[in-house]
Amino acid sequence: MTYTLERVARQATEAKELAVHTSRALRDLKRGTKSGLSGRDRFVRHAVLRALATGPGVTYEDVWRERYAERAATGPAMITTPNWATELAPVDVGEFLAEGTAPLALSRLAALGRSISLAGIGTLRIPYRPPLAEVGGWIAEGSPIPVDDLSVGTISLWPRKAAAVSVFSAELRKRAVTDIEALLDVALRADLASIIDGALVDDQPGSALRPPGLRYNVAAVAASTATDPLVAMRVDLQKLVGEIVAGGGSSPVFVVNPQQAISLAFVPSFSYPIVDTPAVPRGVVLAVDGPSFISGSGGAVVDASKDAVLHEDTTPLAIGTAGTPPTVAAPVRSLWQTDMLAVRAIIETAWAVPAGRSAWMEGVAW
Repeated sequence: MTYTLERVARQATEAKELAVHTSRALRDLKRGTKSGLSGRDRFVRHAVLRALATGPGVTYEDVWRERYAERAATGPAMITTPNWATELAPVDVGEFLAEGTAPLALSRLAALGRSISLAGIGTLRIPYRPPLAEVGGWIAEGSPIPVDDLSVGTISLWPRKAAAVSVFSAELRKRAVTDIEALLDVALRADLASIIDGALVDDQPGSALRPPGLRYNVAAVAASTATDPLVAMRVDLQKLVGEIVAGGGSSPVFVVNPQQAISLAFVPSFSYPIVDTPAVPRGVVLAVDGPSFISGSGGAVVDASKDAVLHEDTTPLAIGTAGTPPTVAAPVRSLWQTDMLAVRAIIETAWAVPAGRSAWMEGVAW
């Protein structure tokens, strides 16, 4: 009972520290001040604190003091200490996903469009202007001015939850402490990229679980049959740009597999932005009107455990369900029994693009 009460008291203290830090962070943002750490560093440090503070009696403060506090400091690590508790709030998920050697395709595309905060948002309706047939004109003296069409369309955006669980050997805490930041950085980014970027470029509809893929409900443009790869490339790109312009767009961005990105690199003075990602199948090329692409991120949670039980499957089930007969998920892993550590990352994100502002083709010859 004493151990339980101590743990509850510690958790209450940590929650209070987090609330104080969040209030201070908001105040600093208003003042235009911010920690010298990058958003990526803060997010990774947050994951490190969560992962290393899983032992009995180990607190976030203990881990922070051991890894990040000045060794010559004699005072305790407190929320009044510069940077202390900054890493307790995973508020920099957008910067984490956008920075590093392998930023998400979503982040690179979002940088060319419009990004919004989805924190605390239920559903957000964003207006856009559809293609117009008449937009005024030249007039003679004393002649009436043609009336512009002021109608607008709207797209809806609401946060969906992307989550990943990464499992590591518990020896990570003992033997790879110096490299744990790099390891968690790469692992979390790779896991989230496979989920988010995979959905971004596919052809599946949106649902309560995920946003729609850029290829959903968009008919594929026929690829060129020219045998010369450069000729085929020119024809294919012209077709895709034509689709974007016809839909009311003006600034196409090409989203491609790295193989097609290499081919585009050989085009002299290619002026359109390119986003390459393995999530796009080879031979598939997408075009998106950059300014029309809307995306956002909301809350983020990073947790760690060495006591949980996991159903290791791509479509996990409840560990056990009642019924006749009762069913049990398999295979399962006990982190405690196998001395493993699991880090769980959950982020809220969403994206949307107006109809006609995306196009794609498959089977390109270059």
